[in-house]
Amino acid sequence: MLHISSDDKVQNITVVVGLQFGDEGKGKITDHLSAFHDVVIRYNGGGNAGHTVVTEKGTTKFHLVPSGALRAGTVVLSNGMVIDPIALVEEIKKLKEVNPDVRIEVSRSAHVVTEMHKHLDLAEEDVRKNLRIGTTAQGIGPTYEDKYGRSGIRMSDLLDLSILKEKLRLISRLKQSLFEGSDYLYESKIDDLAVKLLESGKLLKEYLVDSEVTIQAAYDAGKSLMFEGAHGALLDIDFGIYPFVTSSNTIAGALTNDTGFSFRKVKTVVGVAKAYVSKVGNGPFPTEIRGKAAEVLRQIGSEFGTTTGRPRRVGWLDIPALRYSLLLNDADFIALTKLDTLGMLDKIQVGYAYTLNGEPIQHFPKDFRILEKVTVEYKDVQPWGKLGDGILEDVRKNGMAGFPRELREYVSLIEKLSGFPVRIISFGSRRELTFDRSNLGAPDMDQVI
Repeated sequence: MLHISSDDKVQNITVVVGLQFGDEGKGKITDHLSAFHDVVIRYNGGGNAGHTVVTEKGTTKFHLVPSGALRAGTVVLSNGMVIDPIALVEEIKKLKEVNPDVRIEVSRSAHVVTEMHKHLDLAEEDVRKNLRIGTTAQGIGPTYEDKYGRSGIRMSDLLDLSILKEKLRLISRLKQSLFEGSDYLYESKIDDLAVKLLESGKLLKEYLVDSEVTIQAAYDAGKSLMFEGAHGALLDIDFGIYPFVTSSNTIAGALTNDTGFSFRKVKTVVGVAKAYVSKVGNGPFPTEIRGKAAEVLRQIGSEFGTTTGRPRRVGWLDIPALRYSLLLNDADFIALTKLDTLGMLDKIQVGYAYTLNGEPIQHFPKDFRILEKVTVEYKDVQPWGKLGDGILEDVRKNGMAGFPRELREYVSLIEKLSGFPVRIISFGSRRELTFDRSNLGAPDMDQVI
C-alpha cells in the first residue's frame, strides 16, 4: 500500500467513467483511486449498475453505494440517481460490517424505485417487441420516465405517508394499461407498498441531505472529490446507441446536472476500458465474438452480470467506439482492465476500423441501423499467456518493464490507435494488482499499489 503524507496530498477533483457498454471494471478502478480522494460521489443510474471490489477482506459487491466506500471517508448518492430504498437499507447494513466508519449521504432529491417500477420495466419490454432493449428489470427506466414526467417519488417523500399514497396512485392511473392484470390497480396494494416505503424512509432519514450543498462544502474545505459514473458512454441516453441505451446520461459532463457541481472544477477524467468488450442486453455489437471462443472468454473472465447474473456478450476491443467515447468524455487517459484475462486466449484481435459498403467510415455511427451493417477491420495480436504468481513482484521492481513484452506491445497498440495514453493497468481482480502511473496519488508516482 502506498502511504501519502498530508504534505503530499493535493485536492484531486476526478471523474471516473466507463468507455464501453458498462462492466469495464470501474468498481476496481474507483476503489483504487478512492485512496487519494476524501469523498466519492455516484452521480447517475440505479441498482442495475453492479460494481465488484476484491480486497484482503473478501469480495464486496456494490449496486447503489459508490464503490469507493471501502476507502473514502464519505460517499454520496446524488440527485441524479434513482434509488430502491429497500435495497439501499440492506446494502448499507452490509457495507457497515466492512467499513463501519464510512459516512453516507443520500440526496433528498434522488428519485425512488419501487416494486411498481420493476413491474413496469418488464411490461414495457413486452410492448417493445423487436425494439426490446434487454433491460435488467430493476425499474430504472420507468423511474426516470416518472422523474421527467413530473410524477416521480423523491427520497424526501419517503417521510410522508400521504404523499407516498398519492404519488403511487398517480403512477397507477397514468400507467393503467401496463398494470393490467396486476395488483397495482388496487388501493389496498398501493397502501401496503406506501407503508413499506415509509418504513425504509425512517431507516434512511439520518442519511438524507441536500447533496449539492454538502459536495460544494467539501470542495470549499479543500477535500478531494471523485465522481463515479455508472454504466458506459455507449449507453448514454443522448450519445449512445439509441434505443439500446440506459435511461440516464452516462458521460463525464453529466455530473453537473446530476450533482449540481460544476464540471469546470474537474481536473482529471479517467476513462475505464476493458482490454476487450462486454455487453449486456440487445443492440448492435460490431466486434462481438460468437460460439465456443465467446464461451471460453466468458468463463475465463467471469463475464456474468453483478446485479442480474446474466451471461454477458463479449467481443474484441473496438477502437472506433473507444475513440468516440474518449473524445466524448474529454478523457485525460485510459485505465485498462482485464489484461490478465485477455492474455490467456490462444488468439487475440483488435478491431481498428469500420467500413460500410467497402468505404471507410471516418466517424462512429450512433445509428443502430448503420452500426449493424459495418464491417470491422482487425489486427492480430500475440497473446502473453497467463500472468504468473511472480508478476506482482516483477512489476513492483521494474514498473512497466515487469510485464511480458506481448502485453506491453498490446498496450502500446491501444495508445497508438486511440491517440490516448494508458496510465492505469489492472492485471487481476485483487486490489493490489493495479499498476498506476497517473500521478493522481503522489508526484512522480509510477508503481503498484
